[in-house]
Amino acid sequence: MVEMLECSARSFRGRVRDRARARYVFCAEEIATQGIVAASMIIGKHGTPAAPHYYLELGADERYSHSLRKLFRHPFLKLRYSMDGPTEIGGLIVRHALRGHPEQVGKQISWVRFLYLGRHLARFESQIVAEMLAPMSNDRGNVFWDHYGRRVTGLSFREADALSTRDKEFIRTLFPETPLYTFMLPEEVRDSLGAVGANTRGAVRLLEQAGMRFLNHIDPFDGGPYYGGLIADLAPVKNRHVMTTIAGEPPDEAPTYLIAVENGDGFRAVRTRAELRDAAQVVVPSAALEALRIKPRSRVDLVALP
Repeated sequence: MVEMLECSARSFRGRVRDRARARYVFCAEEIATQGIVAASMIIGKHGTPAAPHYYLELGADERYSHSLRKLFRHPFLKLRYSMDGPTEIGGLIVRHALRGHPEQVGKQISWVRFLYLGRHLARFESQIVAEMLAPMSNDRGNVFWDHYGRRVTGLSFREADALSTRDKEFIRTLFPETPLYTFMLPEEVRDSLGAVGANTRGAVRLLEQAGMRFLNHIDPFDGGPYYGGLIADLAPVKNRHVMTTIAGEPPDEAPTYLIAVENGDGFRAVRTRAELRDAAQVVVPSAALEALRIKPRSRVDLVALP
């Protein structure tokens, strides 16, 4: 953890040139207690020649018999990999007691990454991906891995998951290159492909609101879906504004924004009501300016929260 935080500090300062090594960790602080209540992360690049990005692509064959006058569509999975992979977002964690909180802590810690991406497009790949966690069984196993991955590798889900953090070579060498036709799988396994766990559905909705879509790619381990898209096409990136702050009290009906600033104190953001005065100025409550550690007439990035 210490190494991760040190890497994150260097990445935010722009001192990690290799995107595959860059990590940006965002934390949500409860101002009253100064406690950390949520976290999320950006990985500069996921997929290199030394550590490819592996996934199973969902495809289909169409077969037609003229004599039987029947058309069949056979869906399949095929192992793919990329050695020039996308930027990845992940690591979204919110303290259980604050899930569903009126301050929308989960949305804040998720969308703050998009504000940062929009501010520093040159640091990242053009595409972005997010791996969503599939449902787990009561013993922390996984139905897809237990039926398929375990049979082709001889490893339990926990063993494979632990090994993959250090070396994923066994995926490419042990997984068959021939397509896996999913109609040959039990119904329970078929239904699990691309599914997400109950605690992950909220995170998926946040990505969909940002403009990320299911890529028809699933994780080779648990069958969870990959969501992604072009960073430049994401709603919070396209709708990001750079404006000058004015201290004031926006009306109660004013929209809610995520407002961020980057200066000597690092990158900070806060969720607050705000009122656009014109194309260049925004009225922000004094408490929000204090949380950002800035004064009026400061330049900030902002995006409306859905």
